[in-house]
Amino acid sequence: MSITKRISTLLVVSVACMLGVLAGCDWARWSGRGTSDTIERVNIPAPINALLPQKIEVHPFTRIGLLSEKDNIRGIDLCIRAVDSYGDATKAFGKFRFELYQFKPSSPDPKGALLAVWNENIETLKENRRYWDNISRTYRFKLAWDRETLPSEKFVIVVIFQSRYTDRLFAQRVISAE
Repeated sequence: MSITKRISTLLVVSVACMLGVLAGCDWARWSGRGTSDTIERVNIPAPINALLPQKIEVHPFTRIGLLSEKDNIRGIDLCIRAVDSYGDATKAFGKFRFELYQFKPSSPDPKGALLAVWNENIETLKENRRYWDNISRTYRFKLAWDRETLPSEKFVIVVIFQSRYTDRLFAQRVISAE
């Protein structure tokens, strides 16, 4: 067999192997490059799936102001309620993303410029317990934000919840500074 036939055979085999490997590989997940926004979904059987979050709500207890008088830390005391298919408060295991926007009055979409973003992961039992408030049956996140606000200045808080057990959930609410 000639050298050119060996090289062409080797190239064809190499290309075929590479195509096979790349076709079954999620490059973003395995390489560590980029971010893969997909989470492998776990199917939960009925009737247990009825107890999983079907929607999330930004609770009216949410406020902007002083989080800690001792340390003079300002920010958002954000209360999130996860609701199951019965309309009851329930626990939620997954990842939260919080986005704070300027408020645009008299607009169909009240979100103005993006001001801040926070991410919290409550997939583990320890982290889940850390943020759960038994009295209000909500998750309470203290989001540090050192911007000075005027009394009654309004903002839009957007909450995105992603979990392997439920669909991606969204909530938004207009909140006012103290």
